Amino acid sequence: MRFLFITIIIFIFAVFTYAQQKCELTLEQSPRLLNLKLGITPNQASSVLPIKVKAKTEGQRTFFKNYIKKDAKGSLAGIRALFLRFYDGKLYQIEVFYKKEYRWQTLENFLSEYSSNQNFPQEFWKTEYGYSKANCNGFSLDADFILNPHIQITNDEIAKIVESKQKKLF
Repeated sequence: MRFLFITIIIFIFAVFTYAQQKCELTLEQSPRLLNLKLGITPNQASSVLPIKVKAKTEGQRTFFKNYIKKDAKGSLAGIRALFLRFYDGKLYQIEVFYKKEYRWQTLENFLSEYSSNQNFPQEFWKTEYGYSKANCNGFSLDADFILNPHIQITNDEIAKIVESKQKKLF
């Protein structure tokens, strides 16, 4: 009986440990979003997307495109708004808002499909209060379903640099 009890405790601990798996992926191994990869230039982004991405090469720049009045086509179908943030000519954050009625009914469906398509283990996502986050080595992913399905991937090192420079301005 004691052996059975100890075995059950070990099993529960192992399952809990597996479910809390930490993301050890590096920035170079980060998944794509809209087939965009962190670190690419505006010209490279334009070659992937069906739109022209314009951003200056120095400092922090944001490219924004919305599809509120007119639906996006091709690889951008279902998107409500797209933010591409560049620092010194390199993409450091991709943020996508989808139309609410586009495809997914729940945050879990949304994360499951993204994780499956990008070969990104779903166990890396931690969800609390309707927000999901995955912290890896050098990058993070955030997703929610609060207003619209929303996901973003960020180069954390560059985001800290941009944030510190913005704090100095104010």
